[in-house]
Amino acid sequence: MTATATSNYIGEAMRATAALAPPSLADNPGLLTWNLFVMTAAFCLGLMMAGRQGRRLWAARNIDHPLDPVSVYRTIIFLAGCAIASRGGAEAVSLWSWSSGDAVTIERIAELKRWLDPLSIACGFTWMALHMLAEPMIEHQLRKAPLPVDMWSRWPQLRRPAAVLVVSLLMAAAAVGLR
Repeated sequence: MTATATSNYIGEAMRATAALAPPSLADNPGLLTWNLFVMTAAFCLGLMMAGRQGRRLWAARNIDHPLDPVSVYRTIIFLAGCAIASRGGAEAVSLWSWSSGDAVTIERIAELKRWLDPLSIACGFTWMALHMLAEPMIEHQLRKAPLPVDMWSRWPQLRRPAAVLVVSLLMAAAAVGLR
């Protein structure tokens, strides 16, 4: 599809739906709100996770060997965060930009999304492959000196992600409700 054909298609879709949402979501404000919320939250939370693990990998680069179980674990989580952030972010930007009324902008964002989607899936495939390859090593290492997992003391760490979820939901509801 050429750029002109894409612009014409997007322009027709925008005129048909009064530029409120992509045609697949135009008649269902609840589904649009849900998608805006989930994709925005996925971008923010994925970015937070990837950033946290990226900082940890960088901080321990002189201490940990790249094949140490902790380094492999951090890399797996980093890739998972990148996959979720890039996929959620691409879709969130696409949904948020739809009502801009500018077919050229929407076309450019749709093209960017098509470039980011394979990158997201590549991060996901790499994360899964690395997990499959490293799983026996990590499990063996964890069984050597099992430590109790005290997740209850870590509940305060979920305050910021919970706030991101609430803000994302409020933004999505406001965006759809005010259209």
